[in-house]
Amino acid sequence: MTDYVSVTSELRRAYDAKAEQRDANPVREWLIPLWSQFLQSLRAEGMTSLLEIGAGTGQAGRYFKEAGLKVVCTDLSPEMVRLCRQKGLEAYEMDFLRLDFADGRFDGLFAQNCLLHVPKADFADVLQEIRRVVRPDGLIFIIMHGGRSSEGVREEDFYEPKRFYALYADDELRLILEQFFQVLSFEGIVRGESDGTKFQAISLRNQG
Repeated sequence: MTDYVSVTSELRRAYDAKAEQRDANPVREWLIPLWSQFLQSLRAEGMTSLLEIGAGTGQAGRYFKEAGLKVVCTDLSPEMVRLCRQKGLEAYEMDFLRLDFADGRFDGLFAQNCLLHVPKADFADVLQEIRRVVRPDGLIFIIMHGGRSSEGVREEDFYEPKRFYALYADDELRLILEQFFQVLSFEGIVRGESDGTKFQAISLRNQG
């Protein structure tokens, strides 16, 4: 069984080492409509507070803050947190199993390409923690990379240490998410991958 503490420790080192490089990369244009879609959903229901987990360098967090939301960012990597704060974001070093916020603290939660680093044995506990910090009926938007089921360190990864990934087939992921949330939409986005994978954009409502 993969050890959550070991995985997060290695991820922290990997992302600390690449923080400046990642910060210099432009936002991938195809993500902007997804961010905008989630923003409009929050606005339509008068929701104003947003937690972003696995926030990276704060590109998405800055987008949502500039749109008028009250944004809090968390990330495993101290270097990522530093770069978020440089952008004027409220940011904290936290892992997914220990979100140091009160129950129901946020109207919404955003997680982009970060939950795919959670070992499958720990995924349900992470989803429970997400459900805890989002208010009942709050909105959650997750972007994953999957489409086929696999788990382990990617040996071809150019990060050091090499990163751990847990990918899910669509039906597999939907079945897990439905145990915790109402699935509002589930979209597969193919971006030229040759290995059968794709991005999964998922809108959820917290059932409390």
